[in-house]
Amino acid sequence: MRTVATSAGENLQVAAEHGRICAIATTGQRDLAEYTSAYPELFPVKPFDPAFFAAVSLASAFSAPWCTPEQLRLTNRAAVWVRALRWSVHHRAGSEADVEILIDRCRAVAHGVPAGEHDELGRFLADLLAQLLPTPGFAARRDGWRAELERTLNAIGREWRWMSADRARPGASRPTLREYLDNADSLGSTFVHLTHWLRLGDSSALAHLNELITVSREAQRVLRLVDDLTSASRGSGRGDFDALLTADRSRVEEQVGHLVDRCRELLRPLEVRCPNQASYLARQLGFNSGFHRIADFWGNS
Repeated sequence: MRTVATSAGENLQVAAEHGRICAIATTGQRDLAEYTSAYPELFPVKPFDPAFFAAVSLASAFSAPWCTPEQLRLTNRAAVWVRALRWSVHHRAGSEADVEILIDRCRAVAHGVPAGEHDELGRFLADLLAQLLPTPGFAARRDGWRAELERTLNAIGREWRWMSADRARPGASRPTLREYLDNADSLGSTFVHLTHWLRLGDSSALAHLNELITVSREAQRVLRLVDDLTSASRGSGRGDFDALLTADRSRVEEQVGHLVDRCRELLRPLEVRCPNQASYLARQLGFNSGFHRIADFWGNS
């Protein structure tokens, strides 16, 4: 067993800090539970159970413990929106036409078209955008936010086509591991990170936004593979297309190591230029690597 602190005083200090962070997460979880209740069709109890919202809010709280619950509110909401998008595409769309309709609606909302009354995914996205519009610096970077959303939408659509083709003819035309990793935007974490940085409006982060996004893309690849590996180990896969369909476990694990090293290399100069946001990305990697050893964000479907 790993010893975190050796004296009563140190234990008290560490536990107090962990308690503070968990309080931020608890506040976030309650906000998500209340907020998503307005979108009942988008968030069915399975797989969006209370533990799902707890996991999302814990991830953001431990990644940015210097933020207030209010500063993390939009980050949490963006994270659950991306997961609802993925779920809607992968488990509700019955055809490629359905996928394209869903994606086109999201694309239109991002460009200011009002969402339909029954389009819960679109209404949720419209509210995310409305909360970003007043933040300093967003107007100049709105096109970049749309472009990141577009990458996420396209990648999720591409993953659906891989899944569909593989179900029709298993193993006949699977992507390579490299192609799979190049499509890691399907995870949507860089879209969430960009939303987080734009919401905060931190001058050092905005000045180095392109560099942060570059690191985030590498971190996103790590998170994609860690999720695949640990879900497969626990037998908790949801039938989604994953890395182990493209390469054997040893090669995927080796790739994780290379990508983590790459993230560390890219983060080094940012630790001086924008230390909080560099720490945010490093802590994202650390939290998810530890969390996925035991549990999964999703509830039972």
